Amino acid sequence: MDFLTDDVRQLYKKFLGTSMLSALMVSIYSFVDTIAVGQSEGPVGAAAMAIISPFYGITVFLGLLCGIGGSVLMSSAKAQGQEDEGNEYFTVSLLLIALVTAVTWVVFLLFPDPIFTFFGADGETLPKVKEYATLIIAFTPVFIVPISLQAFVRNDGAPGLSMASVAIGGGLNIFLDWFLVFPMGMGMRGAALATVIGNCVQTAVVCVHLFRKNCHLKLRRPAQAGAKLGRVCSVGVGAGVLDLGTVVTAVIMNNQLLRYGGTSVLAVYGALGTITALFQSMFGGVGQAIQPLVSSNFAVKQRQRINAIMRMAAGTIAVLSVVFFAVGELFPAAITRLFIDVTPEVLEVAPMVMRWYFPIFLCLGINVLATYYLQSVMRDKVSMAVAVARSVVVNGVLLFVLPLFLGLVGVLVAMPISELLVAVAALVYIKRAQTKIYL
Repeated sequence: MDFLTDDVRQLYKKFLGTSMLSALMVSIYSFVDTIAVGQSEGPVGAAAMAIISPFYGITVFLGLLCGIGGSVLMSSAKAQGQEDEGNEYFTVSLLLIALVTAVTWVVFLLFPDPIFTFFGADGETLPKVKEYATLIIAFTPVFIVPISLQAFVRNDGAPGLSMASVAIGGGLNIFLDWFLVFPMGMGMRGAALATVIGNCVQTAVVCVHLFRKNCHLKLRRPAQAGAKLGRVCSVGVGAGVLDLGTVVTAVIMNNQLLRYGGTSVLAVYGALGTITALFQSMFGGVGQAIQPLVSSNFAVKQRQRINAIMRMAAGTIAVLSVVFFAVGELFPAAITRLFIDVTPEVLEVAPMVMRWYFPIFLCLGINVLATYYLQSVMRDKVSMAVAVARSVVVNGVLLFVLPLFLGLVGVLVAMPISELLVAVAALVYIKRAQTKIYL
């Protein structure tokens, strides 16, 4: 497959299918876990999953930081005929993966109670949180490493194997969630064990590519390793900040929802947070599909091919946005029952919570796509600015200010308003800067 000469429509379709499924299956782990826990443990279990969700956001952030940053630079270098330099970026990224994984592992092992209390746990939910999280933390590496390696495997011309790794691991996780939680009666521990086993299998499958004959990923002693490491972080942080922002948002939301709504509202948000992660990952799948194509064509200034790719991506985002929004507005009670063994208190608040929250999906996809596009054309600082603005700065301010005037509704509408404001700003920047980008 040639990113520079093959038909862009066929390339986009191929990468969209594999990256969407990969992104979908990554989120399926927490999605299915939340359903299993919510149905077996009720609202307190669902609320506990909302508190645990920042852990997953941190691991995805670190995985994308190392994987997307390194793979973009690797693809760009190889597209310009610099094979060794591309593999130097691969080598540097592996070192970065090892470092961030070790640090994260140690921190969560040493300080679980303070961390989860900061994430929003209280006396009612902390025992359930620890029941699930203890096993997850023990296997922290298998939640970071495969996300990073999938980006390199995909960009090395093997998107099918990247997809297979998450499909096999995710499929196994779905089966084990049902089997361990219900027939075996293991509750939250069973859901955690299912997720760990699925991630271990996913890691093993994606590593298979490193030993195949058609693997072009080679270890090379990097020249100017420090500079390359900084470049990987600079480029990768734009994509990773999407998920880091999800962590920040989840922490603030957990605490604000407990303050203004109580455990029942937080239980509903446990489902909403999982849905948001799933839908954001699907938007991210579109971004990951364009990333190797845009970055390779940008390296040789193929503007028309990039524009064609972006038109297809924008159309995909528009369709997904409308579908996601409609689902939440039309079926709030059904969604709640899917995730939680509901109580009357939960059913009373669920429709209001979801209908105020679901407009977020009308603009979320625009911001995710803009982040990946800007990253792929080496506007990593602007890409990071978009991600930070939507997920930390604007959203963080609104989550604290709006509830002072609107109460619980203010908490719920803060995120949709934040996505709208940042989407307008991102589109204006891209339109005005488009000519300069290709110079």
